[in-house]
Amino acid sequence: MNKSNGTNKTSPIEIKGITGTISEVHVAVKASAEIAPLSSGTPTNDIDLKRMAQWAMNYLIQTPRKELNYEPVFQCHLYGCPPIPPGHDPVVPCDTDARINWEWYYMREVSGSSAGKETEAAFHRRLLGYVQEDGTVLAHPGAYNEGDGARVWKKEEYGYHIWGATKILFALSEDSRRTGDERSKATARKIMLRLKRVMVYPSPDTCYSPVGGGMVKQDGTPVPNGWNVQPAPAVGSLVNYYLATGDAEALDFAKAYAQGIITGAQPDGIRFKPDGRFVGHGHVTMHALWGVAHLGLVTGDARYVEFVRRAWDFWLSQGTGTGWFPATGGHLGDETCCLSDMMSCAAVIARAGYPEYFDYTERYLRNIISNRQFVMTPAFEAEYRRQNAGRSEEDIRNGLETLKKFQGAVAAYSGLNDWENELLGMTYWELAGCCAPEGMRAIYTTWSNVIDRLEASKLGPAGVYVNLCFSRESKWGRAVSFFPEVGRLTVQAGVRDTFFLRPPHWAPRDAVRAFVGVQSVPVKWSGSHVEFDHVAPGDELTITYPLVHFTHEVSGIWPARPNLKVTYQWLGNMVTDVNPPPTKTPLFLGHPRLLPMPPPSHEE
Repeated sequence: MNKSNGTNKTSPIEIKGITGTISEVHVAVKASAEIAPLSSGTPTNDIDLKRMAQWAMNYLIQTPRKELNYEPVFQCHLYGCPPIPPGHDPVVPCDTDARINWEWYYMREVSGSSAGKETEAAFHRRLLGYVQEDGTVLAHPGAYNEGDGARVWKKEEYGYHIWGATKILFALSEDSRRTGDERSKATARKIMLRLKRVMVYPSPDTCYSPVGGGMVKQDGTPVPNGWNVQPAPAVGSLVNYYLATGDAEALDFAKAYAQGIITGAQPDGIRFKPDGRFVGHGHVTMHALWGVAHLGLVTGDARYVEFVRRAWDFWLSQGTGTGWFPATGGHLGDETCCLSDMMSCAAVIARAGYPEYFDYTERYLRNIISNRQFVMTPAFEAEYRRQNAGRSEEDIRNGLETLKKFQGAVAAYSGLNDWENELLGMTYWELAGCCAPEGMRAIYTTWSNVIDRLEASKLGPAGVYVNLCFSRESKWGRAVSFFPEVGRLTVQAGVRDTFFLRPPHWAPRDAVRAFVGVQSVPVKWSGSHVEFDHVAPGDELTITYPLVHFTHEVSGIWPARPNLKVTYQWLGNMVTDVNPPPTKTPLFLGHPRLLPMPPPSHEE
């Protein structure tokens, strides 16, 4: 993290959460001293989270293949002709499908869409097909062997799929919470108890999985695999189940597994140093730690959050600060999966008393997730045709028709300045089935933290908290972003309550202004939020703040590219330019990405 050496006329501007060096910090747009009411017109130039979710619904509805028991696709090559392999995709079971299973709940909530309910119901049934009567989640190990994408697994090779079990447990908890279905609750408890039976307890308050997030054969012995050193994402699923059901046994189980991760109880598992450093896979590690942070938020035990915060800060140092994080330390490629985990962790850390982490979530959505969401354009079609010029027109048309179904997915990878990753020499443009749904989770993480009603916490007293500068409708109120024209966030209250609006951490406090209606009022700080008391439904609450510009230079984090230096220009939480400039498909647009309306989604 960095402090700028630049100042404005009020107070120093501090930029946090950026790797590298920062210079040329200055106020680019002053805070508005006068404002107009929302009735005079609301801005439409910022990212639309609901529209992003509507596009994601296209992917969720259109990609499951009914003829293959609604099996989705892991291997989607955007320039491939055909883009996907025929028949079963062996990487899908208990991974791609188990990840997508969550997103039906999330994207339907954000989008408000009622389309595709028959497909959704069939998809949830598909996942329940892995669950045995005793709670065992039985599947083959294809998800642990991505490099063997053509293999046909035999029934005798099936085993207890721990990763899949945690994912299905999480989804059933969502279903129980949202629908009140007692069957979901009962099945979730069976899965929880079966998961507990596989654990090793070196002490009553500590446990670990003997195969991490891997697999156990049907005879109870481990399935050898390189992923076995990674902790299972069990804590988050157990906490979600506890919140949905109140099952105290699950909370105790979550604490024991979290303790096992913190203390390195698994003999061959990854280890965390006191400063948070670890050697492991970025996504799988941070996915497990997200649950540990959530456990800390739910229980109020700060040591869980602090443990994750140290690891988060370490992994931040491995990336750029824009949202690009390596798959593993020093790796030249990134993953949307890991980025989504970093966003989820950041949001929890923020709610646990470090509100500047909300800005990191906002940065990553603005700069990577939004710009990576796949929507076909004339430029893409032209490039697809160019790359497949040797194929027949029928093959090309069929390929493009297939890809229309994948619109709304968040691409798996990108580079430092373009989609293709030319600077790091790993040209790719893929819609991997692990990353596409995790990108949707990033949309939900952002949307759910824009505005929420919170009880008293380390953020401050109970009330309605507006944490991110995006527009969103909610039962608590309507949040409206005025970015990128000015630094302004307005909320039209929907309830009678105390409201707390947060300016970005880099906005100088003495430059922040507050308004009720169009009338300027004294700024009352509550921690990092501006407090508005005695709010009635219909009241318009506004904060304005300066938009800052700064230059950000990154180098020395890619051992295989020791001389590479990348320089970014920022306006607030958005990258506006990059040098070296992209030679292929630009990643950073210089403005918020505005999506067209998605096509209507229909049942098959």
